[in-house]
Amino acid sequence: MPEITITVPGDPRGQPRPRFSRCGGFVKVYNPDAKLDARIKAIIAEQVDFEPITTAVEIEMVFYMPIVKSTTKRNRALMLEGKIKHVKRPDGDNIFKKYADGCNATVYKDDSQIWKMTAEKRYSEEPRVVIELKY
Repeated sequence: MPEITITVPGDPRGQPRPRFSRCGGFVKVYNPDAKLDARIKAIIAEQVDFEPITTAVEIEMVFYMPIVKSTTKRNRALMLEGKIKHVKRPDGDNIFKKYADGCNATVYKDDSQIWKMTAEKRYSEEPRVVIELKY
């Protein structure tokens, strides 16, 4: 079973709700994170040198979350060891959705091909998202 690992640097962010604005007599719907979504897609595309996968995909994402600067040394060490879990916002499912959508049309044709998914949030000094795919 072939494996692919993709790393996206930066703080993991969740998929935001669509926003609405009134323009004249019409309502406009927009994505407030459109530029970030395009940046994520570009970073993923740089690391992919093959045609999009057309078979079933198993995907595992690990979100390395930043540690707040005001955290004590003791708690920082416990966070890095994995003894203190990241149970705050953003929600893991919202982050997963953002990065799964970022892989659409570059890594696989559509995220409906995902048959098994795993997501984990960990603390790290170097925030990033690591995506591992098996197909």
